[in-house]
Amino acid sequence: MKWSLDQLRTFIYVADLGGFSRAGERLCLAQSTISWQVKQLERQIGTPLLYRTPNGVTLTEKGHAFYLRAQKVITANDETELWLSNNFHDRQIIRFATTDCYASCLLPSLLEYWKCQFPNIKVSLECSFSTDIWSRYKDDEFDIALAQHCPSDINAEPIRVESLEWVCARNSLACKQNPVPVALFEHGCPDRDIILNSLKGANRDYRVEFETYSYGGLVAAVESGTVVSALPKSTIPSTLKCLGSHYRLPRLPSLNVSLASPKKSKNDICSQLYDAVVWHLGKSAQGLTPEFIQ
Repeated sequence: MKWSLDQLRTFIYVADLGGFSRAGERLCLAQSTISWQVKQLERQIGTPLLYRTPNGVTLTEKGHAFYLRAQKVITANDETELWLSNNFHDRQIIRFATTDCYASCLLPSLLEYWKCQFPNIKVSLECSFSTDIWSRYKDDEFDIALAQHCPSDINAEPIRVESLEWVCARNSLACKQNPVPVALFEHGCPDRDIILNSLKGANRDYRVEFETYSYGGLVAAVESGTVVSALPKSTIPSTLKCLGSHYRLPRLPSLNVSLASPKKSKNDICSQLYDAVVWHLGKSAQGLTPEFIQ
C-alpha cells in the first residue's frame, strides 16, 4: 500500500480546517479534487477516516490514529526538504538506505544530528524491505545501508540484535480470537515470512486482515484494535502493547541488524556518518522497555 505526500497533506488540511471546501481554499484546489484525494486515501487504507456531516467533518477513531502518523511523515518530509534546500556549496551526496520502520523511528533525530554536524552533505534516502536494500547495495546503489537479514557475502557490521515482538492495541482483544487476525507487511518483507512460518509451526490458526508496504500504515492498523502484528522492539510506539506468552502466540526469533558502507575506509564523510548511525542506534536502545502483557 502506497499513498502520496499530497494525499497525506490534503487529509491533514481537511482534518485541521474541518471541511473539504476550506481545505480547497487553503490549497488552491477544487473541492471535488480534495474530496477525491481523501476518498482515494480511505480506499487504500480500507476504512473511513472522516465523519461527514452538513456542518463539516471530524476524524473517526481510526482517522485520528492515522492523522498522528501522517503528521509525523509530513513534518519529517518538510524538515528534510528545508534542510536539503539550504544553499551549501560543494555538497557531497550520501545515498542512505534503511527500512521504513527504522526511517520512521530513527530518521528525525538522526537528520537533526547530521544537520548540525555535517552541513555540507546532501542525503538521498531510500526506504525499502531489507532484501531489496541488500540486493541493491551489491549493485553499488547506496553509500550506507542499515537493515536486517544481511547476506553473508556482504561485509557488514552487526550492530544490534533486535527482538521481534507481538503487538496489539492497548485495549484490544484481537489476540484472544481464533483464528487470530494479523496485519503484515507486503510480500517481499522477510519479517512477514518469519511471522507466518512461526504461526504455522505452532499450529496457530490465523487470518491475514491487512497488508501494507508502510510502517505507518501497519501501526495504524494495529492501533485500530482489530488485528495483531509483530514489530522490532525498538520501533514499537507507546500506543501499542507487547504481548506475552499466554495468547498461544509463538515465540519469534530475534533479528540481526547490520550496517554497511563500501566507502567507510575511503571517504571521511561516509565514515563520520556511519559512526553517527551507530551512536544513534545505541542511544535509541537506552531506556526502551515496552510494556509486556502476560
